[in-house]
Amino acid sequence: EKIDRKISVIFATDVVDYSLHMEKDESGTVTSLRTYEKILKQAFKKHGGRLFNTGGDSFMAEFSSAVKAVECAIDFQNIVKEKNIKPALSFRIGINAGDVILQKKNLLGDGVNVAARLEQLSQPDGITISKSIFDYIEGKLDLKIQDLGIQQVKKNRFHAFDILLDPAQKRDLKKKKYNLKIAFIVGLSLLLFGGAYYNIINNGKLPDTVIA
Repeated sequence: EKIDRKISVIFATDVVDYSLHMEKDESGTVTSLRTYEKILKQAFKKHGGRLFNTGGDSFMAEFSSAVKAVECAIDFQNIVKEKNIKPALSFRIGINAGDVILQKKNLLGDGVNVAARLEQLSQPDGITISKSIFDYIEGKLDLKIQDLGIQQVKKNRFHAFDILLDPAQKRDLKKKKYNLKIAFIVGLSLLLFGGAYYNIINNGKLPDTVIA
């Protein structure tokens, strides 16, 4: 059977800590989510998006324009911040452009998966985009953007960028690199001392490479 493919812009979003909200106030959370869903669908319609998949607190839409998808994401996050909806919910948004497979009205494939991974990487109330989206919108929208470099979520590796709606959303990437370096040093030290201990137990002496 023929597989239909095309290039699309994928917008993925879900609620932050949805399960915790449900545990605290199930009825209130569901009522709030319905209100947010209406706002989101209105934003999709305004900016030319098509909702193609939804499940509980997650929503995926297709756009033909990267600029429109980003404008939609910004509008939605700003509206969420302004609305006095109780209980208040926060959303993460990830946007990617890539090759997708048409499955009736649904979309499948790596282009969709990366959008979902970008959404998982995004901060609460934030928007994280792929390199392809960054290339499309560069010079077209006046935005503050932070380059996150190469990221990996599960099996997907991609170059990611944060759209900074608030200066407080800027991530401390140096601290993250420093923590990884410390973890490497600690791991290497444990490996070396573990080897020394193993030799002491089995041979009754330190290995030649360890200075006593």
